[in-house]
Amino acid sequence: MKTYDLIVIGGGRASNLAVAAAAAGKSVALIERDKLGGTCPNRGCVPSKLLIGFAEVARKIQESSEHFIDAQINSVDVARMIRDTNDWSALVDERYESRQPETLDLYRGLGTFVSNHVVEVEGDQLTAPDIVIATGGRPRPGPFHDLPIWTSDDLFPLKGDVPTSITVVGGGFIAVELANFFDAVGVETTVMVLDDRLLPAEDDDIASIFKEQFTRTVNTLFNTSIESASHDGKQFTLQLNNGQTHQTQALLYAIGRELNTDTLSLENTTIALNERGGIVRDEYLQTSVPGIYAIGDAATRYQLQHIATVESKFVQDRILEGNTSAIEYGAIPHAVFSNPEVAATGMTESEAIASGRAYVAVIEEWSASARALSTRLSYPRTKLIVDASTYEVMGCHLIGPESSTMIHQIMMLMHLDNDIRKLPGMVHIHPALPEALLVAAHSAIAAIEQGKS
Repeated sequence: MKTYDLIVIGGGRASNLAVAAAAAGKSVALIERDKLGGTCPNRGCVPSKLLIGFAEVARKIQESSEHFIDAQINSVDVARMIRDTNDWSALVDERYESRQPETLDLYRGLGTFVSNHVVEVEGDQLTAPDIVIATGGRPRPGPFHDLPIWTSDDLFPLKGDVPTSITVVGGGFIAVELANFFDAVGVETTVMVLDDRLLPAEDDDIASIFKEQFTRTVNTLFNTSIESASHDGKQFTLQLNNGQTHQTQALLYAIGRELNTDTLSLENTTIALNERGGIVRDEYLQTSVPGIYAIGDAATRYQLQHIATVESKFVQDRILEGNTSAIEYGAIPHAVFSNPEVAATGMTESEAIASGRAYVAVIEEWSASARALSTRLSYPRTKLIVDASTYEVMGCHLIGPESSTMIHQIMMLMHLDNDIRKLPGMVHIHPALPEALLVAAHSAIAAIEQGKS
């Protein structure tokens, strides 16, 4: 039995905590069964967004006629794009390991619990008063397990040739981001969705606009499921629920993610789980076992890299600095890096209705901004949901170029002094994109005041 001050299970965002603790003089064991860095830089948000950069350039050329420019794409080296992206990700593990202090013990293997404070990895048993579980998640596999079906993990790195056609099953953010890339760079792309909606987690108005715009370029089959599938060594033949047959060289399932908590042998502990297999925590991110914490996808309902980062830093401050305060997230943003781009924070209108609070909801075009007009796009919108009594922003939803950047202006407002009346008091650069937020702010204020009169 080896005794440490801290054991960290999972070498993604929590590796920062392990490194900081070792640098502070604590004895630390870090356990990682795959590549250091976790899903995000190796197989998730970073490589997928690097691919989106190629897609954006291709889309601009394809849409150049809107700017009275006659341009065409003569060739696209998709293999080079994917190889360049994978070359970046291939260095992640080495970079993470190189910054670890010599005092940190790295264990390569699967960590499982023998009892509450005893963890086994590759035959070694470790114990510590503080243990952090940060094991993340994995793509939910599709059916037809005997066929060479892909998940997002199979793209990074992609083994074999780039397909000439691909079918993506799913309507969430991973599905539409990857489908947008392949379609933009010339791979024949089809998206299949069980119902009639894309981005089901988004506000209804924004999801409706996204659906209209996305399907202008990407072939999308709604209310469609695969009844049976076969593979002849070169391509898939799919029998669909509508009686049609569909053929595709690659078949990728992007139907959500599941947690890795089932690999931890938690049945040997008294750590409580919820109905989805997530670890139950208190407001200090501590599990039902004192001294054992859980962060990131293993426990949170917000499966976002930036939440894992915040939670890792919170536990770090609690263990190293003795911080006794409860965690506060504030407004939590997310973005969808597809075409169009979407960003949001706070409640959707459906959630606002369910909350029972009196509110106003306004949706405004970006046409007041000359910078927005210069994009030649007519669909960009801002939707604000504001408390009718306090003027507090309950939710903000954007669709349009640079939405993931623009949302931070509302985030800052919500973080510092959540009152929509403060936004017009700030001088905005003219004619920058954030001016589009002012129109929605003025509309929301006017709607509230009219309701009070």
